[in-house]
Amino acid sequence: MWAQRRQSGFTIVELLIVIVVIAILAAITIVAYNGIQSRANDTAVKNDLQALAKKFELYRVDNGVYPVGDVQLGTLDIKLSKSVYGNGFSSNTHNVLYCRIAGDGPDKFALVASSKSGNIFTYQSTTRAFTVTTTWAGTGSNIICQAAGINQVIGTDRDILYYSNGWMPYVGG
Repeated sequence: MWAQRRQSGFTIVELLIVIVVIAILAAITIVAYNGIQSRANDTAVKNDLQALAKKFELYRVDNGVYPVGDVQLGTLDIKLSKSVYGNGFSSNTHNVLYCRIAGDGPDKFALVASSKSGNIFTYQSTTRAFTVTTTWAGTGSNIICQAAGINQVIGTDRDILYYSNGWMPYVGG
């Protein structure tokens, strides 16, 4: 008689259990990675805004006023980590705003930027601190500047560093 030979190997159930465990571990890893990536984007945006604020302060020390417009901003050698910024607001037309108004005094400006994480960061020169939100304050740049503490009346009291899906020429990366 032929002896029955038992074949060794894994059963379907055992294989399915291993596949499910691997899938769970992969999902946990992806979620953790996304969280780390979001925090890294937020940190880069905050660092960019702080560096930009320092450049504005140095410009004011040298010239008595904060920079205004493309020509003056072009002298600052602005470098931003472009890949960490979100889509912004108003159909992706803005994502970094520099708000100022002469009537608010020589020491006042605000920077507002959107991170890829979905957080909106506002840096105010008067407090030298950040506030964080997840929604833009309205759809117009003057409304956003007013929410950032700059009582802007007209839209010319701000500069947009990113406009209509493109960075301004004076913004390096």
